[in-house]
Amino acid sequence: MSAPKPLLAALLLLLGIVCQAQTTKVRGRVTDENGEGIPFAGVYFKGTTIGITADIDGYYNLETRDLGCRLLTAQLLGYDTVSKPVHPGTFNEVNFVLPLTDNQLSGAKVKADNKKARELLANIQKHRDRNDPENHKQYSCKVYNKMELDLTHPAEQLDGKRFRKEFGFVFDYIDTSAVSGVPYLPVMISETVAERRHTLSPTQNTETVTANRISGLNPEGNNMLSQFTGSLHLKVNFYNPFINAFDVQFPSPIQESGLLYYNYYIIDTLKVDGRKTLLVRYHPKNLVSTPTFDGEMRIDCEDFALRSIHANMKNTTNVNWLRDLVLDSEYERQPDSTWFYKSDRLYVDLSLSLRDSSKMLSFIAKKDMVYLDPDFSEGVEIAPGEALVKVEEDATLKDEQFWAGARPEPLSDKEQSVYEMVEKVQTIPLYKTLYEIVYTAINGYYEFGKIGVGPYFKLLSFNAFEGFRPQLGFRTSKEFSRIDRFTVYGAYGSRDKTFKGGATWEHLFGRIPERKLTLAAKYDVFQLGSAAANSIGEGNILATIFGGSYNNRLCMMSSFSGKYQHEFSMRLNGEIGFDLRRYYPNDASWLRENQRVPMYTKDSVRVGSVAANEMYLALRFSKEETVNRGLFTKSSVYSPYPTVTISLAGSIAGLRPGDYSYLRPEFTLRWTPRIPPLGISKIYVNAGKIIGQVPYPLLHMHEGNSTYLLNRFSFACMEFMEFTSDQWLTVFYNHCFNGFFFGKIPLIRKLGWREEVSVRAAWGSLSDKNNGNLAKVDVADMRAPMLFPNGTSSLGRAPYLEFGAGISNILKFIRIDCYWRATYRDERLIVLDPVGAGAVGAGGAGGASGGGAPAAGPGGSGAESLSDKVLSRLRTPNFAVKIGAEFKF
Repeated sequence: MSAPKPLLAALLLLLGIVCQAQTTKVRGRVTDENGEGIPFAGVYFKGTTIGITADIDGYYNLETRDLGCRLLTAQLLGYDTVSKPVHPGTFNEVNFVLPLTDNQLSGAKVKADNKKARELLANIQKHRDRNDPENHKQYSCKVYNKMELDLTHPAEQLDGKRFRKEFGFVFDYIDTSAVSGVPYLPVMISETVAERRHTLSPTQNTETVTANRISGLNPEGNNMLSQFTGSLHLKVNFYNPFINAFDVQFPSPIQESGLLYYNYYIIDTLKVDGRKTLLVRYHPKNLVSTPTFDGEMRIDCEDFALRSIHANMKNTTNVNWLRDLVLDSEYERQPDSTWFYKSDRLYVDLSLSLRDSSKMLSFIAKKDMVYLDPDFSEGVEIAPGEALVKVEEDATLKDEQFWAGARPEPLSDKEQSVYEMVEKVQTIPLYKTLYEIVYTAINGYYEFGKIGVGPYFKLLSFNAFEGFRPQLGFRTSKEFSRIDRFTVYGAYGSRDKTFKGGATWEHLFGRIPERKLTLAAKYDVFQLGSAAANSIGEGNILATIFGGSYNNRLCMMSSFSGKYQHEFSMRLNGEIGFDLRRYYPNDASWLRENQRVPMYTKDSVRVGSVAANEMYLALRFSKEETVNRGLFTKSSVYSPYPTVTISLAGSIAGLRPGDYSYLRPEFTLRWTPRIPPLGISKIYVNAGKIIGQVPYPLLHMHEGNSTYLLNRFSFACMEFMEFTSDQWLTVFYNHCFNGFFFGKIPLIRKLGWREEVSVRAAWGSLSDKNNGNLAKVDVADMRAPMLFPNGTSSLGRAPYLEFGAGISNILKFIRIDCYWRATYRDERLIVLDPVGAGAVGAGGAGGASGGGAPAAGPGGSGAESLSDKVLSRLRTPNFAVKIGAEFKF
């Protein structure tokens, strides 16, 4: 670079700072002459109504776009008033030292006024039905939502010669947070205009995103993030007893039981819009172990309505990743004397560590919402089951003229420049490389053009049946098509010398609402008695590392299936399909007896395969469910209500060799109720019945888990294929107390551990016509098509029951649970031998083994995974330890 260019760059940077300086940010502390913080001191810009009270330690922060605010004042009864100048349009750190007044008063005495607060909270609750905006019979309004994502300490995080060489220009956009005082670099900004509608009877909320743009994303068509940029996600209403933010439950300061969590201080009486208003500070009580807020609120004295509230997160012992959380909400009195939302602001500091460190990766997320043109007249209609969030087709195609008229106030120059900066960053080769790495880690496939290779976590694995299993797969990308997606893979087992593979075609008739057709063909190993889609799956590297005896009961399966998914409404989803599958026996000589899947009739005739020609219909019911929509996928995020699935499957015999006829009605319920402040529960119920005579591969195998990994949809102390039924009821219950008890123990409190308890139960019965174990009593009386393998029996006389207790949030993501088997303790059928000498029958059902070969055939001693040898002590016949990973706030 020549000599004049640095000077020119400096002048341009200086000019940019002046042009971008549109927001005045101030933070600091108010102390006395001894350096002690002065609680609840008033800090305001002189000559305005813009201000705040300091917290109990004297800290405060303020932001304003009024560039006429040049003098900041701090005052409190008993202390001299002090004013200091600020530089408008930039960040200021202003600390005040207030001397005692000349009359030698001892200064303000801070004492909670909970007696008056109790009366105030009772009045707020008494008038809640009228003042809560959600209690309007119906309303519609426009919402403008602006969100920004910032990288903190960018100079330290983005250090490196290559980075500074290619990305050095981004440092021109650095700003400073008024909340934490840390420097940050904006990396993403989005704007959304939405139409929100609400009805009280029945209670329904829906939102239509009419305009959206996100920096750096292609505006062509709907992008997947648009659905999360409206007002319904992270919507805060302080009239609710608890505020849910990032799945953390904070008690609202205006709830009727607020005195259980907070001390209240009535600071002042103000005139706001000509109405008498109370200024109240609240501070969490010392012995409260749940996450709480600290801040101030303004209460209208005539309507006892919340006018505004400032809430800063405190007590972060059992909160992960959130270093700061600040909520600001304003409510406005309407002409009909009711109250409605005016604005919401959210500030979040997300970090891998809660310590203040410039070396730790962290982000700041900001959200500003303004409510416009509320309409409470009749005529607001929401169709039953209408989508919670709908994105209009042209929402991402609005031009600059539209946005200029849609914003309540114009973007600052710095906010506007984020769009330009992100577009420039995306042209740099290093960015493209980093983006591809992150995208591959999340999606499993590395894409180059129209084709992706993967998934990387299945490229190489090992199990006792197949030996080493290399696998290679390909999948088309959205560059190939946004309507059709093709996936193929192939694998080979070094021990069974068999090629496997599969292919899938997905076709979208519509994404919102979902209309999707899927056809798939597959020939691969299958784990009988696993939790199906909820297990770690065959060919997964995790099955090699933590498989334990996961590799028990693998058999070959061929399948040709098709399904059509139809979203009738947000409440009702349907699926119809077929599955032509066939199971093959596995009696490989190198496997132990308890790893085989023999198929023999009562006359010891080997069965070559078992087939099902299944067709099914399923309906799924939900309410107020938040879903994540990808291009070809849709997944549930959360619903406060139970989701219910009802299905009916049936097979017709005579179409192929070895097939059977049956009907299989099934019912499934999933529910995640929040029970603040006691935590959150997860409930899973499954019930069904098989009508017809079928061999054991087509019966209901109760979900076992022989791995060392936690699976909340399987029984921790049950082996694969240990119990089977043709009529069953399964109940899984887990509750996380979120540190409710640990948070009260001083030493453990700092660890942030969370308590987990669970109960898992299964009731089942097996009719004689399907019971392959009756051969051990009298072969002549057995009517089942096939003998059960050794170690498989039914739940005849009593339910299966196990209890669990554990600790989660260890190092913020590790969970360890211990499970105890309460029933069938003396009839544990499979006991692992960690040295590979074979399995020992522990009594029980017996039955034909299917021509058991010696346990240690060729390579038999190597059939154990490494985790079997290292971790075998974590499981005994009636006790199991499971390890899992959970990333929760």
